[in-house]
Amino acid sequence: MDIWYAIKQLFTYDSDHPMLFNSGQFLFVFTVFMAIYAAIYKNKLSRTLYVLVFSFFFYYKSSGGYLGILLLTVIVDYGLALLIYQSKAKAQKKLYLILSLVSSLGLLFYFKYTNFFLENVAAANGEPFQRLDIFLPIGISFYTFQTLSYIIDVYRGEIKPTNNFLDYAFYMTFFPHLVAGPIVRAKFFLPQLNEKVILDRVQINTGLFLVIIGLLKKAVLADYIAQYNDLIFADPKTYSGFENLMAMYGYTLQIYCDFSGYSDIAIGIAKMMGFELGSNFNKPYQALNLTDFWRRWHISLSQWLRDYLYVPLGGNRKGRFRTYLNSFLTMLIGGFWHGPSWNFVFWGASHGVGLAVHKYYTETFKPAVNSNIFSKAISWLITFHFVVFLWIFFRAKDFTTAWDMIHSIVYNMDLAYVAPFLAVRKTFVLFVLIGFAIHFIPSRWFPAITDGFVRMPFWAKAAAFVITIQLIIQYASESVQPFIYFQF
Repeated sequence: MDIWYAIKQLFTYDSDHPMLFNSGQFLFVFTVFMAIYAAIYKNKLSRTLYVLVFSFFFYYKSSGGYLGILLLTVIVDYGLALLIYQSKAKAQKKLYLILSLVSSLGLLFYFKYTNFFLENVAAANGEPFQRLDIFLPIGISFYTFQTLSYIIDVYRGEIKPTNNFLDYAFYMTFFPHLVAGPIVRAKFFLPQLNEKVILDRVQINTGLFLVIIGLLKKAVLADYIAQYNDLIFADPKTYSGFENLMAMYGYTLQIYCDFSGYSDIAIGIAKMMGFELGSNFNKPYQALNLTDFWRRWHISLSQWLRDYLYVPLGGNRKGRFRTYLNSFLTMLIGGFWHGPSWNFVFWGASHGVGLAVHKYYTETFKPAVNSNIFSKAISWLITFHFVVFLWIFFRAKDFTTAWDMIHSIVYNMDLAYVAPFLAVRKTFVLFVLIGFAIHFIPSRWFPAITDGFVRMPFWAKAAAFVITIQLIIQYASESVQPFIYFQF
């Protein structure tokens, strides 16, 4: 009876317990998946169909019936891409492009922004507003941007659309990157589907290493730190300035470990299957300026915004003012992409202003590239704390909460809280210090660290994985915590 119940639960969508990379359910299912994958991966058709079915199953377990929205997007844009490529008249190509933009963005706007716009219209008219019961399908922002890049690249003539529907469906629904990125370009991923998949020891073990690192980042560091951060952000006024300050730094590490941890797991799983997704983070808190930060943070989104928003707006080709304006507008739209909230709009707009100021400073004063260590330290300090300050608005549920936290940090700072805090929150402080210490390890060390893991005997790798799972269990909250970027 219990076995049949477990099987039923496995194949039934539960909105309260979606399938996540950091859940025991997924780790079990993925182990079974890989055992079968290892036996069939050399045959392209078998591999494609098998991964497609598993990807559909994974998305169904994440979003239930909204799998139909994803499949509709895949079918519509596959056909429209072929029509764009086959059309001779530019007007006809543009018509099919517009149809694709309207269908994909229309679905995204309906599910993500309907309540936001209706609420603001009601507020402007002084009317009460009852939110509509609209569920945001997990990953819709990511797969929408992915299909848009494919359609636009076909329209621009940068790639030819694939004639193989299964290949396009595989590219769009590939489960490692499906629900929270990286946003993978068709020109980078589709050619891999026609190459021979080779699984060797180095590739599999490198992928496993990334999965372990990602789980440690997300399920140990981020999730444990989040328990304290959530308390403070729920009501900053009831806590001291120092406690709010620690939550500010804590969230700075939490969001990095949470999202880069997901990316590590996704990239590692794909690598274990013989595919490359590219890099999505490159130690962003080491950046010495805001431009460098956005070259390092969520790289796939930053590049998408650059290629499909900033450059079409004119980039840096139409004078200094337009360059600054284009940077601002790109980040404003990027902020709004993150969520239907004025907090995100403010967060994106502020980063846009920061980028424009940095461009102006660089072009006006032309600072030396090889600055001394003091100048670099000041540049890092300003950049880091600009980013940290704006994370408050990214995390807070509204402006009032954000300003309450800022007010408490500025006007309610009392160092008498330091000693009691360190005594009570030892693990929190330890995890924050460990997280930032790992982040600031020089990048040149990681190839050697990865190679060291690859060379370890099997029993040592198994022990590392078991220890990781034990740490997750040891420091887990009452329920498996979803990834932060699932809400976007």
